[in-house]
Amino acid sequence: MKPIRTAAALLIAAWAGSSMAADAGAAKTVDPQAVKALETMGSYLRSLPRFALSADTTTDFVDDNGQALQFARHAEMQVVRPNRLKASVSGEQGTRSMYFDGKTFTLYGSQHNFYASAPAPKTIGELVGDIADKYGIETPLADLFYWGSDPDQGKELTAARAVGEERIGDATCTHYAFRKPGTDWQLWIRKGAQPLPCKLVITATDIEARPQHAVRFNWQTQPSFGNDVFSFKPPKDAKRIAFARNEASKPASAKPSAKQ
Repeated sequence: MKPIRTAAALLIAAWAGSSMAADAGAAKTVDPQAVKALETMGSYLRSLPRFALSADTTTDFVDDNGQALQFARHAEMQVVRPNRLKASVSGEQGTRSMYFDGKTFTLYGSQHNFYASAPAPKTIGELVGDIADKYGIETPLADLFYWGSDPDQGKELTAARAVGEERIGDATCTHYAFRKPGTDWQLWIRKGAQPLPCKLVITATDIEARPQHAVRFNWQTQPSFGNDVFSFKPPKDAKRIAFARNEASKPASAKPSAKQ
């Protein structure tokens, strides 16, 4: 993806140029407080016994000509720890939903009205890794279950710093910038007693086009829903199919098509 240099972008760059240049050296250091903020956010997320969220995302895909094509999606998630999860993503190919009721994992795609089910491990954290390894299925917003859980996470960072404070929706958030080999990422964390992620932007720096993935979060920390939301009920005429197992590093999908 080549940067789009609109007149507005050029004006903003010119206005901010002097301060950005003066701060360039800071981008090369790892501020322990920035790493601590990430750990604090992760600890808070893991302390929530239940939550619901919605998120609007944009993701760049680079075509064969090197042009970035940006796709917008909407995600929703309901969670009861340690073993209840429902997540859905709606986009250009319909809605893909996953259900985990503590015993069974089910993936449903609205585009073809197909679903597949399989026995699941005991916890959400185990499930995320299990379905990725076995079936090549990525859990939406999976980082929510891992942020700050690895004590060595900060060691791979080559830069980390607080950029400043910004208003995201109705929350005041601290804007952080992180860097590790191949990836730049920015994270906005809500200030105060609920250090929730407000916004996330990831840039792949090891790809010439530098594609981005951006997420804007909307949280409910005291949601109202019953356990029935985690049980899958097949829609009318839905067809059950089987998951295809991963072969070496080749991503797998449910047959005849689980790509929704």
